[in-house]
Amino acid sequence: MELKVITADDAYTHLALIGKLDILGVGEVENKFIGYTAARKKSAVVDLSGITFMGSMGLRIFLSAAKALNLEKKKLILLNPQPLVNEVLEASGIGDVVMITSDTDAAVAAAKA
Repeated sequence: MELKVITADDAYTHLALIGKLDILGVGEVENKFIGYTAARKKSAVVDLSGITFMGSMGLRIFLSAAKALNLEKKKLILLNPQPLVNEVLEASGIGDVVMITSDTDAAVAAAKA
């Protein structure tokens, strides 16, 4: 599991996750992910195009970060989920808490708003 930082400036954070968000994958990136999202207290765009599998632990870290950011009036935006990952996101109802989009410009604009 890999976490890449694309942008981490004063306006927002843009990350990319690559690999499987199963229990092992989440264990590898959770602390860094929370550090770049909830701990920074900046809206965050998370590119999921490199995620090939996502289990309940992946949903948990997104919900945890989203709740922390919501307290700061900031957003977590999930970008470009692959079809199988998107099915998991839709089935979970997480779209009620986070924005899910395949439009990078819209995601960045929402993060900067």
